[in-house]
Amino acid sequence: MERSYDFTLPEEYQLAELPKYDLSYPIRNAQERHWISPDNCISEQTFDGRYGYLYYYEFWMEKEEIIPVYTTLGDLHLTYSLQSSSPIRQCHEIHNFVMDFIEGRGAYLYLAKGEYRLIIPQGHHILVGFILDAGLFRPPANRHFNFLQQLVNAKKEQSLRSDKSVTFRVGEVTKRQLQLLFSKINPHILDNEYMLLKHLIFLIQLSRFKLLTDNQGRLIDQARNLLQIMILHQGAKVRLSDVAAVLLKSRDRINEEHKKQYAYTFHDYRNQLLLNYIASIIAGNEKLATTAEECGFSSINELHKFIKNQTGLTPLTFKQQQENAGNDRSSKNDLQEPPS
Repeated sequence: MERSYDFTLPEEYQLAELPKYDLSYPIRNAQERHWISPDNCISEQTFDGRYGYLYYYEFWMEKEEIIPVYTTLGDLHLTYSLQSSSPIRQCHEIHNFVMDFIEGRGAYLYLAKGEYRLIIPQGHHILVGFILDAGLFRPPANRHFNFLQQLVNAKKEQSLRSDKSVTFRVGEVTKRQLQLLFSKINPHILDNEYMLLKHLIFLIQLSRFKLLTDNQGRLIDQARNLLQIMILHQGAKVRLSDVAAVLLKSRDRINEEHKKQYAYTFHDYRNQLLLNYIASIIAGNEKLATTAEECGFSSINELHKFIKNQTGLTPLTFKQQQENAGNDRSSKNDLQEPPS
């Protein structure tokens, strides 16, 4: 993704080799710039990925600053205000567009080509965002993101008017995912783009659940759908308390509803999903250590213990079972007559 914006700081800001203060959320392998004035300090971290351009700004402001921001292309943004003593405001006076970045809230924006003012009040602020590839929301995936369709269409049509979604909560689950992403970025490895895309999709899915929680069917259906997504992303690292936190419900309440509807616990459902996830991966990996890592286990011993508890089998026997099942499916497909 290309960077489609830039800004101009007043003359008293000088580029500095290092930030005056430690960054709250360092990003591995990011491009960094730092500016210092007699009153204020600003730090920038950016990373240019195939499916998203990541940007991070941290402000230490002793006095308010108004920064002109220029966009050369209309783009779709996913933003998070991780810290703010009072809201940062972005406005486009000609089009009557105003966005307040409030601490603990996120939003999707379509920022049209043009000139904006970014008003940074006194205090300590952290603003994180991604410029997104609108192709992430192409059919059929777009049916799950109807709330974004207006912004996606604006991006595709290069609308002259900026727009925004309603805001959503940014809690500890989201912050941990951002920090995990920040720690893993490494352009020198082959699967870096896959890793970045995987984390980005998960963050988008999290935002969707938070935006739709109030009007998206039964609680237990929401919880099961969210758990499925989290297992695919985190494997054994998934905590049921994180599901509860996203849905703003207690873990006990979700478990009670699950037992009432399905006659077994939500934790049992988690184990069932995790075992299915392992089964889908283990036959394709030569080493058990690779499967353990991909499935979120800290060691082969943890993987061994989980499979043994769930199936009574050793990981090697379980792997052979999955390989045989795959071979049986292939044989049946080979025996089928081609369509006439």
